[in-house]
Amino acid sequence: MTLFHQLFIVYCWIAYCLTRLNCLNIQCLDGPDFWCLNGTTESLCNFTNKTIGLCGYSNKRCQVKIGDSFCKSSPPAQQQSPFEFNGGLTGTDDDLFSYYSLSLYWPPSSCPAKYNETIDLLSYFCSPYTDIDQPGSERLALHGLWPTFSTKGNYQGWPQFCSSTKSDWSKCHIDGNLCPWKNMTLNDFTQGDYEYCLSVENVQECLIDPVEILEPERERLKILAPGYLGKRNLFINHEWTKHGSCCSSIFGHNISNYLTHMLDLVDMVTRPGSLTYEYIQRYAGEKIGLDYLLTIFNQTAIINCNSKCELEEIWMCMNRDDDSGLPNRLITCPPGARNASDSCRKARCEYVFIPLRNHVGVNHTGDYYFSSILRNLLCFIFILILLKFLVSFCTSGTFLQTTSQSNCFVDQK
Repeated sequence: MTLFHQLFIVYCWIAYCLTRLNCLNIQCLDGPDFWCLNGTTESLCNFTNKTIGLCGYSNKRCQVKIGDSFCKSSPPAQQQSPFEFNGGLTGTDDDLFSYYSLSLYWPPSSCPAKYNETIDLLSYFCSPYTDIDQPGSERLALHGLWPTFSTKGNYQGWPQFCSSTKSDWSKCHIDGNLCPWKNMTLNDFTQGDYEYCLSVENVQECLIDPVEILEPERERLKILAPGYLGKRNLFINHEWTKHGSCCSSIFGHNISNYLTHMLDLVDMVTRPGSLTYEYIQRYAGEKIGLDYLLTIFNQTAIINCNSKCELEEIWMCMNRDDDSGLPNRLITCPPGARNASDSCRKARCEYVFIPLRNHVGVNHTGDYYFSSILRNLLCFIFILILLKFLVSFCTSGTFLQTTSQSNCFVDQK
């Protein structure tokens, strides 16, 4: 072998090693530094001019300095660790994600006893079908099915308001220019306000056809996803544009397929015999140890509580099938996802309380109202019987005492 050939082989080997080293050090979606968009990551991931929440809490690009990592530059000061990150990347390409989160909520923690379509309109979880005595009011219900980022087990937030060959849904994000109200509002104008504006102004780019999408599933929705039957269809509009758009190609760009599959998953994970049925539904009205609950789910679910340690939501991690791309089984949630959403531990909850509604004396539910009257009547009858017994006992005792004193007087004579 000539010297030239030897040098050529050495050169190729060195080039290969350098290429491998570069790929290991810089990979799209690899590690929390991905979220600080700069020239390298934008070029590598093809995310030019995309918008990301600054470490999950704003809609600006990260302010990155040399030597900084994970958006810790100033201003603004960022002290979030990678495991605390919780943000979405807006406008990414459809079909770019690692696994799914199936989110279920507990209506008694989120909804009033009686839904008011004016006051509660932007409470997406709620509708007339979350009212007391409705079939979906006291069971786990569908929030959504969310494509989620993860690389090598490292949780990295989620894609949102994605674009595909069919549609660009990024304009449905609050940074879009579809809402004529946006420039006339205060600083507290939210994504919910933006979506309400789109609905009122009938902006078709971000709206679904309720007759085509919701009506065929109406009976199942009442039980499995009662919030989806709220006024103006804001819930399904939000879930499709924010999350469904990022896996739309998997569902044939068909919202009906997406909704049907979500309902099938909810039915699968909440039916009798399932973990949620045995350890959440059957504990309704009681409390259950948090550590015990996490052990039962074997790290395949994230439990969310409010400040009173009441169950609010449960997020179940599901695979992305290698062939179909669909979710069909539970998987272990990435550690970062569990840490970023561990609201029960942040509220210092040892137990999770699973609240029920107070049915007593509610006029619009006839059976419960009748039961309340009957229960009160029985209590009243019991008290009367008890009083009669006490009177009889006291009268008998007085008579016996009088007789005894009379006998003693006779004996003394």
